[in-house]
Amino acid sequence: MKQQTLFIKGESMSKNSNQSNKQEDILFFSSDDWGWKTSKYQLSTRLAQQGKVLFVSSIGFRAPTASSEDLGRIWRKLKNFVQGTKEVQPNLHVLTPLVIPFQNFPMKDKINHLILKMQITVAMKQLKMKKPLMFVFSQNWLPYIKHIDRKKCIYYVVDDQSSFKGLNAEQFKAWDQEMSQYADGIFCTAKSLFDNKKALNQNTFYMPHGVDFNNFYSTWSDTTPAAASMLKLPQPRILFFGHISHDWVDAELLKKCAALKPDWSWVLVGRNSMSDNEFAQHANIHYLGEQEFTDLPQFCKAADVGIIPFVQTPLTYNCNPLKLPEYVAAGLPVVSTPIPSVSELYPEDAAIAATPEEFVMRCEEALKKTNEQKHMRALAMQEHTWEMRVDKILGHIENDLPSK
Repeated sequence: MKQQTLFIKGESMSKNSNQSNKQEDILFFSSDDWGWKTSKYQLSTRLAQQGKVLFVSSIGFRAPTASSEDLGRIWRKLKNFVQGTKEVQPNLHVLTPLVIPFQNFPMKDKINHLILKMQITVAMKQLKMKKPLMFVFSQNWLPYIKHIDRKKCIYYVVDDQSSFKGLNAEQFKAWDQEMSQYADGIFCTAKSLFDNKKALNQNTFYMPHGVDFNNFYSTWSDTTPAAASMLKLPQPRILFFGHISHDWVDAELLKKCAALKPDWSWVLVGRNSMSDNEFAQHANIHYLGEQEFTDLPQFCKAADVGIIPFVQTPLTYNCNPLKLPEYVAAGLPVVSTPIPSVSELYPEDAAIAATPEEFVMRCEEALKKTNEQKHMRALAMQEHTWEMRVDKILGHIENDLPSK
């Protein structure tokens, strides 16, 4: 790739944005733990430019198992809890709440309610927060937030969480309906989620994910190296980065694609929740581990195609893949399984394939894209930065929601 001048639009909050200059107190109830580079991380770090943010890490969706992944997460939560509320960047504070995770523990819900209320109240007093603007990213927070005197409550819906495996789907559906009616406003990242929520709350807005444009567009600079671990692999290199789990990734599709193209390198990067032996029979499927978010452009630079090989389930039907605009900004043509939001939002950027044979064919077509074509589409992602998304969100909250 040729070196490009990195002049980026929209990387600071617009001076003409709709929200006022008043610094907000923002209470941010996440569906993820702090540090995972999901939409919650991206939004909270940008909101911290607008006011003081208390990011409350997830309380989990289901009872933990004895898996190494779950045990590791419990250990990290305990360590973070002991450290107390910590400032991770200016204006952004993280609270890791401690709750009883076991479903059959007597009086669990009542005890957790008391514990959480105390932890949140103490953290808010420490930060001198009063009547915060409240963002809620999971409906299972509902029983624990009703006592909080807030400016407005925003329900931010990024997934159909009742479709995740291992949780009480009926309970999550009931919470979702109640949360949708309790909130002052709702933001949805997929059109299907928006259509569902609009029937429950008239103050519902469609807000697709943004992109960290500067991070991923850096692939076009000669100062960004290609990942050495990928350069060792034969071309073409077909890249997936993200959470490698059966909730999301169609392992059978990948195996069949790898068998159809044994001379191609199929590369997986990210947190792996599958068995270590899942792809053991396919020497051309390479797992390169979990990488720093800021290093992902190096892997994109070494790749030829970015893929979204998602399983076809209600969960993925209602999702909006964060990685798609990231791939495009990094200069990668994209091939995806059928996902409505991919076709609706980025018809020029992603080829759709439903079978392994189609998937390979679309990858072959993607490999023919020129640098000029890829660069033109990369520049188009300047219009979708997280900073622009936050401007729109705060504008809707300030101007379109009824005052309390």
